[in-house]
Amino acid sequence: MSDGITEGIIDRLSGLPNLKVISRTSAFRYKRRDIEPQKVAKELGVEALVTGRVLQRGDALSVSAELVDAGEDKQLWGEQYSRKLADAASVQQEIATAISGNLRVRLTSEEKNRLAKSSATNPEAYQLYLKGRYHANQTTAAELKKAIDYFQQAIAKDPGYALAYAGLADAYTALGGGWLYLPPSDSLPNAKAAAQKALELDDTLAEAHAALAYAVFFADWNWPSTEREFKRAIELNANSALSHVRYAECLKTRLRFSESMAEAQRAQELDPLSPDIATQLGSVYLFTQRYDESIAQFQKALDLNPNLPVVRTHRGLAYAMKRMYPTALAEFDKIADQDKAVAPENQLVAGILGWTYAVSGRRLDALQTAKQFKDLSFHTYIDLYFPAAIYAGLNNKDEAFRLLEKAYEQHSVGMQYLRIDPFWDRMRSDPRYADLLRRLGLPQPE
Repeated sequence: MSDGITEGIIDRLSGLPNLKVISRTSAFRYKRRDIEPQKVAKELGVEALVTGRVLQRGDALSVSAELVDAGEDKQLWGEQYSRKLADAASVQQEIATAISGNLRVRLTSEEKNRLAKSSATNPEAYQLYLKGRYHANQTTAAELKKAIDYFQQAIAKDPGYALAYAGLADAYTALGGGWLYLPPSDSLPNAKAAAQKALELDDTLAEAHAALAYAVFFADWNWPSTEREFKRAIELNANSALSHVRYAECLKTRLRFSESMAEAQRAQELDPLSPDIATQLGSVYLFTQRYDESIAQFQKALDLNPNLPVVRTHRGLAYAMKRMYPTALAEFDKIADQDKAVAPENQLVAGILGWTYAVSGRRLDALQTAKQFKDLSFHTYIDLYFPAAIYAGLNNKDEAFRLLEKAYEQHSVGMQYLRIDPFWDRMRSDPRYADLLRRLGLPQPE
């Protein structure tokens, strides 16, 4: 409940103009920690802090909130709320309204209405939505499926709950787009439909536009629609670090690296302690061949969370691009065996490791990894983009293109990165490569 109320206040304040609001990942790092306000404000790059406490006893809810000027260590506002659990959403709205008033944020009538608007009319639906958000943030396949179940329960309680549809869309996109736990054909149409339904219910909901943008990017390979929806999402909520970092991810696939960097940097300003955003910045450096800067940026991500296999994988890739193969493979050695074994949840890690084996001369290891992908494909979904990359590293162009064609047919998520991934450097002059790019709507090789 505490997390849900905090996120709700963040979400409401994020939609206000001329106000920088730190996103959940960074804000939540200070939960239950006794740190001087000035230190927190300096680390987050803000001037004011909101602190509070949530107590729940049965159906009774007690919420205290305080707005502090961090520079002067002075309280600007404080209030205690004693309500029924069913009134949790209205407490968020009251707190957000009080904060904006005490910060003297100038609002248009439309912005005032948006701040005051309740996202759910059914208190039970709201509780179910909060549970969905909690599980969606865990990102494993099992947790994402739990999130989908909770979002669907919320929608059953309140069929007009646009925010629950947006959450459902994001969870489906994560399952079949971001994490490859399901075939894209099993999850992305559901993601797109849920996002579109959210917009039917409320076309001013930034989360719905952002959810549709990401779903369309993977489901339809439709760049104009993707960009249009991201721009609208950011127009409605310029403080959404998630929208900025996802837009950055998509921009780089179109070789728009300066814009991608700007979006990633804006995301980091809003969520400075997020390892995912630090990783995104590192990847922009990586794809612009600024390898030393990418390695340093990936280290910053590891400093925030040392247990992220994807970060070590990209750091290993950066070393491989510098032809520092022993150092690259040493990065992979730091990844736990279960996190780099060929498995549905590890396809990116295993694929890049296999490619690194190939280009570093460990041919048998590369072939063994490719065989593991093939064996696994007989009984579960495999994105064939990754074994194709291994064969590209082995300079077996015919097999690489054969698998890429199959990846195109299966609407592989990886294919969106065909233009920027370094795996294909020795294949870019091949007419088959240019033909794939044309069909994908990606920029042609120079």
